[in-house]
Amino acid sequence: MATRVNVQGFVYCNHPTLQILVLKRTPQRGGYWQPVCGGVENGEAHTDAALREIAEETGITVIKSLTDLNYTFTYRETKNGVLMDMQDYCYAAEIGHPVGIDLSVEHEDYRWLSCAEAQEYLKWEHNLIALERLMQLLRN
Repeated sequence: MATRVNVQGFVYCNHPTLQILVLKRTPQRGGYWQPVCGGVENGEAHTDAALREIAEETGITVIKSLTDLNYTFTYRETKNGVLMDMQDYCYAAEIGHPVGIDLSVEHEDYRWLSCAEAQEYLKWEHNLIALERLMQLLRN
């Protein structure tokens, strides 16, 4: 069985109020809402992968700070016809203010949402846990 390492990046801003970016996958890719997500390339640091994925999936290249949410999880998923053991590492990326997003071919829509709204949009338990880690970080 193949193994794949991924990163998730919760892009957010605190100006003028806290807003969190969520992306909607195309119907062919599940049609659900999620943070930025993608695979780590061979030899790539997780932080570099998070920044690369954010740029590729949103067009955002100016990040004020990238913070490790100290949350990782594992699961199994079929990708390109191959069952894989996946491990995701979660990060938070702060930007200065909400911006228009240049979506990749993986996504069809995006929203800047409050935390409560983001909780309503996100489908997967681990996305919600990572979002709660971000909220704990911002409260401290």
